[in-house]
Amino acid sequence: MSIETFGRTMRRLRVPLIVALPLLLGGCSAQWFIDTFYLNELVTFFTAGPVAAYQRNVMLFTFMVMLFVLVPVVGFTLWFAWHYRANNKKNTYTPNWHHSNLLEAFLWGGPIAIILVLALVTAVSTYDLDPYKPIEAENDPIRVQAIAMDWKWLFIYPDYGVAAVNEMAMPVDTPLQIDLTSASVMNGFMIPRLGSQVMAMSGMRTRLHLMADEKGEFFGKNYQYSGDGFANQRFTAESLSQADFDGWIDKARSSGQPLDLSAYRSLVEPSRNVDPILYSSVPDGLFGYVMHRFQVGDGKIPPDAVPSDLTADDIAQHGHAH
Repeated sequence: MSIETFGRTMRRLRVPLIVALPLLLGGCSAQWFIDTFYLNELVTFFTAGPVAAYQRNVMLFTFMVMLFVLVPVVGFTLWFAWHYRANNKKNTYTPNWHHSNLLEAFLWGGPIAIILVLALVTAVSTYDLDPYKPIEAENDPIRVQAIAMDWKWLFIYPDYGVAAVNEMAMPVDTPLQIDLTSASVMNGFMIPRLGSQVMAMSGMRTRLHLMADEKGEFFGKNYQYSGDGFANQRFTAESLSQADFDGWIDKARSSGQPLDLSAYRSLVEPSRNVDPILYSSVPDGLFGYVMHRFQVGDGKIPPDAVPSDLTADDIAQHGHAH
């Protein structure tokens, strides 16, 4: 078969293929579709949590509303091109026509109505999607402290006393309260299938509430350029059953690798393509220590923000703003 024949065949089949593809994929999972067609960067519509689903619905609604502009413009453009073609001798000739109340109402009323609808949707969704707003669920939320580094992510579970690098676990249908800061420059934290990008900034704490409503493995990354290793600053977010999450916590506790101050100093150094690391213990107040050491002032860290294993020499050496 020649290339020309193959091309003609595919053109004839393009409509049946477009119709059949959703039917063929109806029994496939979203993750299978993403992995098979390499859509990891285009997963906004394959949601796995209530926040991402809400954001997707807002985008789809906005798109549908904007069709009230696109469809008439394209439709009338094609209609005018056909109706006023040169060989159409049946047109009514109206050289003195200059105004139509119906057309004016359509041209002004349509955009005004669209703006009002989108403004209302924006106001309501902005309140509903406030990243500081807790997610209502049957299970109590789990606290996670996320620290952005060059070029990796450290996740601390203060209620469990463990931490992980480039790996974040959560029980399914359980809200996460994620506090974020940075040990370096500003980073943009986001797990696309769970929704909401929030910035992690040095010397500051931001907060994000997320929840996964299905089990799976999702990718997250830094969406704010932060230097040479930015492109590969990714992490894995795993949504597990409660039993598997408890097993993950036990695995971290049994790793025998504590995240003491010495380990933190080594970890915070710039590095690329870091494999996941589990830490069996974390000193109390490490998140506050990382946050407060960037604050401008007399260079002293508040006592309640100092990890219990830090000495006065540690504070004097590492407590000043960088």
